[in-house]
Amino acid sequence: MVGAFAGVGALVEDIKGVVEVQPIDNWIFFTTNKHLEEEEEHHHISDHRLLQRLKDDKGFPKLKALVKAPTNTTKNYSNQQYIQPTDWEMVATAQYFPKWMFCNKCHRFKPLKNWWQKWDKVIKQYDNNNSNKAKDFFTPPKCGYCYEKAKSNKKGKWYHELTQVRFIMISSDSKISDVPWDKWLTFKQQAKHEEDKTIDFSEWKSCCENQDLYYKLGDYEDLAGININCDRCKKRSNLVGLYSLTYFSDTEKKHRYKMVIRSSNSVYYPILVHSLYLPGTSGIADTNQAKIDRWLDKNKTVDFMFEALEERYQKSEIQDYINTKDNQGFQKELAYRQKEYQFILKNKGYKQDDFIFSHQETDLTKYDIRHLVKISRLKMTTVQTGYTRQQPLDIDLFLDNEIDTIKPKYTSTKTNQTEYLLGIENFGEGIFIAFNKNIAQTYLANNKAKIEKVFDKSKESALFKNHFKSIGHLAKFMAVHTLSHLLMKELEFSCGYPTVSLQERLFVDENEMQGVLIYTVGGMDGSYGGLASQAAPVKFMQLLENALERAEDCASDPICKNSEGQGVAEMNLAACYSCALVAENACEVFNSFLDRNTILD
Repeated sequence: MVGAFAGVGALVEDIKGVVEVQPIDNWIFFTTNKHLEEEEEHHHISDHRLLQRLKDDKGFPKLKALVKAPTNTTKNYSNQQYIQPTDWEMVATAQYFPKWMFCNKCHRFKPLKNWWQKWDKVIKQYDNNNSNKAKDFFTPPKCGYCYEKAKSNKKGKWYHELTQVRFIMISSDSKISDVPWDKWLTFKQQAKHEEDKTIDFSEWKSCCENQDLYYKLGDYEDLAGININCDRCKKRSNLVGLYSLTYFSDTEKKHRYKMVIRSSNSVYYPILVHSLYLPGTSGIADTNQAKIDRWLDKNKTVDFMFEALEERYQKSEIQDYINTKDNQGFQKELAYRQKEYQFILKNKGYKQDDFIFSHQETDLTKYDIRHLVKISRLKMTTVQTGYTRQQPLDIDLFLDNEIDTIKPKYTSTKTNQTEYLLGIENFGEGIFIAFNKNIAQTYLANNKAKIEKVFDKSKESALFKNHFKSIGHLAKFMAVHTLSHLLMKELEFSCGYPTVSLQERLFVDENEMQGVLIYTVGGMDGSYGGLASQAAPVKFMQLLENALERAEDCASDPICKNSEGQGVAEMNLAACYSCALVAENACEVFNSFLDRNTILD
């Protein structure tokens, strides 16, 4: 529920159909105040640094805590027809979407509300003994017309499950809607869409009174083979032209709906914040720091805090924490990562419950590597703050309210005034690599014109327009990023981790920061040491040399090697799925800004 493919606003498909996950304050887990029980620490995430970052005035000023996504299990006697959780309070809430569905048997085509009304009526007429369980029997949605026919004739299959239509509308202000199917026939026959005009469907009439639509699949596989007809007025039309359907989604006429397939990647882009846990420097545990912050909001005194914390800390320690509490305002992503980068470099060895690492003694200067760090244990916290549709949005732009063409939605109906955000803690291991500052110097000199083109394309992107300060910054990022991908792909051979189970965290700015953390998280129990073991100098040297050798050749060369631009918005150069691209969830920047020439140079 907190990741790249699910969460608030996502369309999730299971055996009961396709559903849209609702805002977290509508979840039963939140409406029953399960997250506020006496043992609230059990449901809260301990990462005070991340909490303080999100509490910025423009971000979430009233944020009190980061809440763990609720976990649950299925009752033993549950079946596919009606799955029940062990704990009804530890569940999320969702609603069916798309709401327009058709029956593959009788081909009727209606919104969910109409299907339910028919089903409820038939149950009360033919199966009154089970009328109190009508909704249970209706899940997943079924055709009441076929059920009525089978019951009245006393033969045939009792019911047929409905199929949700696969076409939906999404807008740049993150709204989602069904295609206005009840007005499609009229639109096709009377309206000619022009780019400077947009149909107002609120005033558009349906084809006739008491409309009765049917959805039929023909002999053709494209839109010409799908027909919609009304049994009342006998009007009919195929779906040719559906992809050009567009109309405004807001009264200010700034955002448009467009038609997409419901499984399209553009339907859902979560805005996630990732944080590598760093132990606090104050000596006060994260959970107690959070309590002190809440007490400060309530104007409690240091004496009260001293007693409430059962004299665990000296009054002077509590006061020092209050005096040094970070209130510096909005903290950009690069500055946030800078603290993680410097913490790892300054501590040659560190061992605490959730962070254990050690620097490896080896000379890798010929590869421009300054530091190689074995991370035996780490904690990565991920929090979903919002989501967008059509295009992804940079977390800095979201938290600083610098909204341009894409308008996001929050994970809570209370928007940025919410007091709780949903997150997840993952424990794992990794390898951290820090490079020399001049790692991309030769690459930049040999490919300046190409890099400038990629830089210009990044400025046109809503996600990356503020990401790079100069072409030198971009060149360094491409060098570190490409090597990260090559190492992840090589790890598949050396220790068996597929790239889908690996992730990267890039540390690259315009000045002194150039590094990458390649890590894996195996749930609450962590992973098994296979990745961290690759940081041993002899193993890492072999890993690196194999990755560099493999990068010299690609199955798509010479086309790939000499590419002027490929991939998303052509923001890759010599990089394709045969050589440098990895699984989508493993990459931080959607498999963009990659070029094998950084390594070859």
